[in-house]
Amino acid sequence: MTSPQNPWQQGGYQPGGTPSGGFPQQYPQGGYPQQNPYAAPPVPAQEMNQVPRPITVEIAFWIAIAMPLLVTVLSVVSYMMVQGALNDALTSATDPDMPAEFQSGMSSIINGVMLFTFIFVTVIYLILTALWILFGFKMRAGRNWARITLTVFASIWLLSSIISLIQGGSTTTMSADVPDFVLPASYYVMVYVQAGLGLLSMGAFITLVFLQPSNWYFNAARRSY
Repeated sequence: MTSPQNPWQQGGYQPGGTPSGGFPQQYPQGGYPQQNPYAAPPVPAQEMNQVPRPITVEIAFWIAIAMPLLVTVLSVVSYMMVQGALNDALTSATDPDMPAEFQSGMSSIINGVMLFTFIFVTVIYLILTALWILFGFKMRAGRNWARITLTVFASIWLLSSIISLIQGGSTTTMSADVPDFVLPASYYVMVYVQAGLGLLSMGAFITLVFLQPSNWYFNAARRSY
């Protein structure tokens, strides 16, 4: 029989929160049930933020690394070809009526100009190569600004390659300054090789970095940073 002062005295729920005839429920501190100890551990936030890199960006990255280095090496080979042809032309263009000191001085001046031009152009190539490699790593990491910058570089390189293919290495004026100077056929082959490589590689680079997988990658990477 229940009492008006304590209606829960017999059966039912006890004031201590323990059902009558049962066992007390154990809750961890905080009042929530304990999680399943056999559940899989949570994925770290760092791994969740990582975006898978598509093959299009990977190929474009290696183009940005390899092509500037290759073109720099080919430019050095082209200079050596021109330098060898120039020395041969200066040797065969000896005028017996002209003093030997004057001819030696002219040869030194021409070779000096060639060497200065070569050093200047090589430094420019090395700086551009370093920028290509630096921006290539940034692009590979998902930086959209690096993709845009390299696209501008690639467009300029593409236009330069088209001009070189049209002109075919005929921009040199050395033949007008040195009699009997003729550029070797290997030099023209090298010019066409460099221009062809630049045209194909830069066209492929621009296409790859703007394909749909690449666009998804850069958009996802931008949201994760």
